[in-house]
Parts: sequence; C-alpha cells; structure tokens
Amino acid sequence: MPSAVTVERSSPLAAVTIFAARHRLPSASSVVLKDGSNLSVHLAPSPVVVRVATFTGHIRVDPLPWLEREVALATYLASIGASVMAPSDLVPVGPHVIDGWALTAWRYVEHVPGLVPETSASFAALDELHEAMRGFSGDLPAMGPVTDDLDRALSAGLRDEVFGPSRIEEWRGRRDELLVGLLAIAADRQALHGDAFPRNSLVRPDGRIVWIDFEDCCSGPVLWDLGTLVRQGEPDPQVEALIARRHGAEALRTAVALRQVQLEVWMALHDARRSKGLELPSE
Repeated sequence: MPSAVTVERSSPLAAVTIFAARHRLPSASSVVLKDGSNLSVHLAPSPVVVRVATFTGHIRVDPLPWLEREVALATYLASIGASVMAPSDLVPVGPHVIDGWALTAWRYVEHVPGLVPETSASFAALDELHEAMRGFSGDLPAMGPVTDDLDRALSAGLRDEVFGPSRIEEWRGRRDELLVGLLAIAADRQALHGDAFPRNSLVRPDGRIVWIDFEDCCSGPVLWDLGTLVRQGEPDPQVEALIARRHGAEALRTAVALRQVQLEVWMALHDARRSKGLELPSE
C-alpha cells in the first residue's frame, strides 16, 4: 500500500531523498538520469533508480493506476527474463506516495549514457518484447494512451488554459477517426509497451537493449507500438517496409498518424510546462 510522509517543503527530489533515508539507501552520489514527463534518479552508489511521476502526476491527477500497471507488467517481464528494467530487489518497488509525489523503485541498469539505439535495433528488440508480453494476463486499458489518458491530457490542457475547446474538438475528432480505423484494420490484441520509442530504452555495454518506462502500457494491436517507433525513431525505410509488409501500409500510416495526435497534445502541454511552470501535482 502507498505510504505518506509530509515535509514542510515539497519537491520531487525531496521525496527521493526521504525515500532513500527511509530505506537506509546510501545516496551521496545520486544523479538525475532523466527529467521530462517524469523524474528518474539513480541513488548512487546504491543500485536503485527512483522514478517520480512529476509532470504526468500533474496531468493525470492520480498517477497511481499507471504506476501500478507498470509495476505489474515489468514484474512479470523480469520474471521470465525479458530485457526490461526490473523492479528493485533491495526495496519495495511501490508505488509509494511521499508528500504528494508518486514514485517507484527500480534496479539500476549498467548502460552507455546518452546512447540511443538505431531504429533497426529497436525494432528487433521490440519484436522480442512483444513476444514476451503475449503471456501477460493482467488487466490493461485498451489503447490507453489515446483513450482515457489522452482525454485526461486534454482536460488538463483546458483546466490550465493551455488550449481551448475548439482545438480540443479538432484533436478528439482526428483521434476518434484514426482509432476506429486502426482497430478495424488491425485485429490482433495483446499487452503493449504503449510508449515504445528508442529513448525509452537503455543500451547495455554489450549492446543489449533494455526497455524502460512502461507506465503507458496498454492492450491493443502491436501496430500502436510499431507506429510509435516509426514516428519517433530515426527514419529507416527498411524497417518501415518490413512493418508495412507484415501489417499493411495503410495500417502503419494510421498508427503513425494516431501517435502524431497524441504527440501534438503532449508537446503543447510540455511547452506550457516550460513557459508557465506547470509542475506541481494537482490537489
């Protein structure tokens, strides 16, 4: 169960510090690995990475269901030897709640800092991941990143005066049409990463790709993940041609266009984050 601690001043780094102290984890050399939609901190020298729902917490209001699904899927995948960042074996993975910040704890992966895998390598690794995820029987939202989650993002944008009703109506119209189209073309359904682009992975020193950040995991056709990879990986005509041969060129175009709608919404929110300071979790 999530636990709560209250401190006078709240920040995601303060929550990480409290977490480390509570579990007696040496963290004198802690380093921020990533600060985007979420904050990831390596509690060096401890082999633990704490991931805090920062901006996602603000947008989703209650990020715990996303983190719970991520923990469930990643725990399963790690148990069968899939190449994923595993839950920490030193402290409970969570999710935990500290002073309003939801966070999880993961096993640090030795990797090459800053190295982003090529699209072809990510495609091969994603094939392996999809094979591993086919055995997962947990409950995942159908196409969650572009259904409930996107609706929450649109509502947050309206609440924070980032965009208005007409823009929301345009995005929803495109989303609805593309989603219906994709689900009609692609009949397969299985567990998905949900946000499977190359920067959501790490490259080990031996070249092995390790997938991270499963909070957007969902169920649906594999084309959602593949469309995400094509839209946000470096252009690779060979990979695109292979996906088109497997699933159809029109289906791939639809998946890429659907990812584009989601990206436009989140990019607008991130732009507002930088200009308006939209960071604190909602009350």
